[in-house]
Amino acid sequence: MNSLLRSHISLVSLCCLRNTSRSWTRGSLPSLLFQHRHYARPSRAISLPKASPKISLPTFISVANLANLLNVRYASLQRSLKSLGFSANETKADYILDRETSSLVANEFGFEVAEGFSETSSSFMDLRPSPPCHDPKKLKPRPPIVTIMGHVDHGKTTILDYLRKSSIVASEHGGITQHIGAFSFKTPQSKKMITFLDTPGHAAFLKMRERGANITDIAVLVVAADDSVMPQTKEAIKHCINAKANMIVAINKCDKADANPERVIQDLANNSVNVESFGGETQVIEVSGLTGLNMDKLEEAIITLSEIMDLKAETKGLPAEATIVESQVKKGLGNVATLIVNRGNLVRGDILVCGKTWCKIKTMKNEYGKTIKSVTPSMPAEITGWKDLPEAGDICIQAKSESIAKTIVSNRITEATKLKDQELVTQTNIQRLEHSKEHDENKRIDKRLLKLSRYSSATNKVKDEKHDETKIVPFIIKTDVSGSEEAVLQSISGIGNDEVQSQIIHSDVGQPNHSDLDRAEISGAQILCFNTHIPKDIAHEAFIRKIKISEYTIIYRLIEDVTDTLSSYLKPKIETTVKGHSTILQVFDYTLKKNKKIKVAGCKVENGVMKKNVPVRVRRLDRIIYKGKLTSLKHLKEEVREIKKGNECGMSFENWEDFKAGDIVEVYEEKEIRRFL
Repeated sequence: MNSLLRSHISLVSLCCLRNTSRSWTRGSLPSLLFQHRHYARPSRAISLPKASPKISLPTFISVANLANLLNVRYASLQRSLKSLGFSANETKADYILDRETSSLVANEFGFEVAEGFSETSSSFMDLRPSPPCHDPKKLKPRPPIVTIMGHVDHGKTTILDYLRKSSIVASEHGGITQHIGAFSFKTPQSKKMITFLDTPGHAAFLKMRERGANITDIAVLVVAADDSVMPQTKEAIKHCINAKANMIVAINKCDKADANPERVIQDLANNSVNVESFGGETQVIEVSGLTGLNMDKLEEAIITLSEIMDLKAETKGLPAEATIVESQVKKGLGNVATLIVNRGNLVRGDILVCGKTWCKIKTMKNEYGKTIKSVTPSMPAEITGWKDLPEAGDICIQAKSESIAKTIVSNRITEATKLKDQELVTQTNIQRLEHSKEHDENKRIDKRLLKLSRYSSATNKVKDEKHDETKIVPFIIKTDVSGSEEAVLQSISGIGNDEVQSQIIHSDVGQPNHSDLDRAEISGAQILCFNTHIPKDIAHEAFIRKIKISEYTIIYRLIEDVTDTLSSYLKPKIETTVKGHSTILQVFDYTLKKNKKIKVAGCKVENGVMKKNVPVRVRRLDRIIYKGKLTSLKHLKEEVREIKKGNECGMSFENWEDFKAGDIVEVYEEKEIRRFL
C-alpha cells in the first residue's frame, strides 16, 4: 500500500516538473491517480463527457406529464420539486407548469431544453416609444392640447364654437356632443394654435389616463353659473386631480339672470379645487359662450398657462408617435382613426403600428375634411388605411416597413394569446388547489359511493324508465392522472336538468382498453379520454362495434361535447305559426253519393290563406277543440286547393263534425327548434 502511494506521489511530481505552469482544478488529482492506477490497460478508452439530451417542452405541461417526458418517476420528480421550493400543492400530478418553470426543472435533471426561437429572432421584435430627449436644440415649441370637460349641457361645445367661429352646435344632435372630437385652430386674439379635445362623458380622458397615454396639457372645466357643480363635474374634477392635469375653470352662462358665480366658486372649493380667490393656483374665468363675455380672457389664460409650461417636442430624428383619440368605420373610407401626434412628423405613406393593428397611411385630413401633407406634434388628423380599428387611447408608433409592422402585430397577438392562456392556466390551478383542500376522508367516502354507483349501473344497459321521465346518458371516463379524473368528474356531474342527466358508469386512469369497450357496449355509454391517447387497435374495434370514443386535451372542449350530447336528448321546442284563419258562419248538412250525409262548415276567410291537406285546428273561445286536416275545401261548389282572404268557402274535417257557428278554423305550421342546455 505504501509503495503504491509512493508511486502515485512520484507520478504527480513528475507531471508537475514537466508542466509547472499547469493550475490544478477540483477533481484533477483523483482523475490523475485513477489513470495511473489503470495505466496497464491500454485497450480501455477514456470516455468523454456525454452531451446533455435535448427535449422539447410545450407552453404548458402538468407535473405528471413532465415526469413522463423526463422519463422519471412521478414521486422522484415530486421530491425534486419540493427541494426546489415548490409547495405541496404545486407538486400535485395535475398542477400545470409554464414553459419557463418546466425548463428549469428539466435542466435540474440534466436535460437541455430545445428553444423554439432565439432572443435575437423576430419573435421578440416590438416597437417602444423613444426615450425622452434632453437636448434643447432638438426640441421645438408645440401647441397646447386642451381638454374641455364638464357636466352635460353646461355649454362645453358652445364655448368651442365661439372660439373657432364654427357651427358645431348646429350639427350636434340635441345640442349634446355625440362623439369625441379633436381639432386645432388659431385663436382670435393671440393668433396662436390650440388643439382641443371635446370629450362626452370623459370616456377618452379616463381611458388615456388608465393606459398611461394622457396627452392632455390643460383641462378646462366648464361649470354652468345657473347649475353649479353637478355629478359629472365632480367626476371631471376627480379625473383631473388623479391625472395631475393643469386646470382652468370656465364658469359659463354668466349672461343669464339667475347666474350665481359665487356659489359655483364655493362649491368648487368644497370639491378640492384650489381656486385663486381662495389662495389656490386654479384660474377661474366668468364667461358666456353665447355672447362672448370674457372669452378673450379664457383664451389668454390658456395661452399664458401653456407658455409657463414651456411645451416642446421633437419633430425630426425619431419615429413618429401619436395617440388615438377615436376610431370608426366610415362608408367609402373603411377603418378611420383620429389621432394626435405626440412626437415626430407624419406624412402620407408612413407605416404606423397601434396595439394589434397597423396601417399604411392612405389619406390624412384635418378637422375640416381638407387633405394635409404632414402632421406635427399636438396636431390632430383623420387617418385612413387601417387593417383593423385601433382602440381609443392606444399609442401609435411609426415602423420602417410593412413587413416589420406585420411582424410586430403578429408578435403582439401571439403574446396576448399567451397571456390569456396563462390566465386560464392560473385559474385552473387555483380551482384544482381549492378542490384538493377537501378532507381525505370525504374523498374516500365519495369514491366508495361512486364505485357502488358504477357497479349497479354497468350491469344493465341504461334505458328510459316509464316511471321516470329523466333521460340518463352514460359515459366512461379515462384520464392521464387521478387529478384529471377528479376534475373531469366534477365538471360533468353538474351538467343536465330535469329532462336529461349525465351518469359516469366507470372512470379510471390510463388508456382505454377492451374492458372499457365491453362496458360501453353493454351500457350504451360513450368513452371520453382526457389527456390520454387512444391505441389504434382500440379505436378500430370501437369503430367496428359502433362505440363512440373521443380524445381531448382541453377540458372545456370535453365539457362542450358532453353538453351538446345531452342537449340532443332534449325535446325540441315547437314553434307554431298561423298561416290563415277563417270564421265558421253557418253549419250545413250535405248529401253525398249513396245518400251519405255529412256536416259542412260555411266559413269566411278572415286572414291569410286556407289550404287543403295541411294541419288545421279549430278554436272555440280560448280552447283548441280539434287538430287534424281538411277532407274537403269548396268554393261555389267547386273543390279547390286553397282559398284566400275575403272569400267564402265550405269545409269539412277529417273524422270530426262537432263544430259550431262562431268557431275559428286556423291553418298552422309547426317548426321544431332544437334546445340547448
